Amino acid sequence: MADKILYIEAPDGISGDMVLGALIDLGIDPDVIRQELDKFVQGEYALLPHKFERNGIHGINLEVLAADDPEEYSHGHSHENSNDHSHGLGDLVHEFNYAQEDEVPSEHGLGDHVHEYDFFSGSSSVKYAHRLYKEIRGMILASGISKTAKTYALAIFDEIASAEAAVHKVNKEDVGFHEVGAMDSIIDIVGTAVAIEQLGDVDIYCSAVRDGSGMIMSRHGIIPVPVPAVMEMAKGADIPIIIESDVKTEMVTPTGFGIIKGLRAKFEPGLGIIPEKTGYGFGKRDTGRIGAVRVTIGEKYEKPEEK
Repeated sequence: MADKILYIEAPDGISGDMVLGALIDLGIDPDVIRQELDKFVQGEYALLPHKFERNGIHGINLEVLAADDPEEYSHGHSHENSNDHSHGLGDLVHEFNYAQEDEVPSEHGLGDHVHEYDFFSGSSSVKYAHRLYKEIRGMILASGISKTAKTYALAIFDEIASAEAAVHKVNKEDVGFHEVGAMDSIIDIVGTAVAIEQLGDVDIYCSAVRDGSGMIMSRHGIIPVPVPAVMEMAKGADIPIIIESDVKTEMVTPTGFGIIKGLRAKFEPGLGIIPEKTGYGFGKRDTGRIGAVRVTIGEKYEKPEEK
């Protein structure tokens, strides 16, 4: 048992960028994350932690940008010669007025523009990556990130791939990722793995997660919320999913649930924690709620045994 615990709370959903943003707000240096991501990402990318406030709570709204087709967004910059945090995407970042790190992004952030897709016409303004699970696993194994970060990242992707394989009745090795296969989502997962390693030896716990309801449009067509991959991952996880009937949209993404399950987070009713520090990571979607993941580092409170 570790001396410290990390408690991940998802009162209004969970996604990869929300978790990574919360860890940065907790105190993980984004430059350290970028240094490790440089050993993994081959194309151009940007990791932009924006200061953000909602309902009087301050935290990080994280923008992760990545050019799956590097030539499409290069604007003449090379990855090696970039001196800013956008790693070759500087012009694109400034084009959308995100030059100031403390500027509050809109609810539909720059990432939505980069991967804008018209589900009804079936057309996309850019190529959206479709990667196989075995390809992503190979990318992680071949990268220069640490063994520990690789282990975390592989465990997360394994959980998501297993769920997708079960839902679509295909071999896990041949699972094709759409949204999760895009480089920005891959960066969410690998960046989270790097950030968790920076915390050292911690036991990870989580709250119940709250999701919306209704139906959403996906690359496979109209699907129910919680989405099938999330429901599949919830089997055997012992992590309750609480359905909010008044929120008619997805709040829990496969990436978000894959992170807590891949990290072997434990749900423990009545968990007591002596907190040392907290961090908040905000999502892009405004549901009228706080819309944030909260992470807390501290010591687990053990109730004294009654004599």
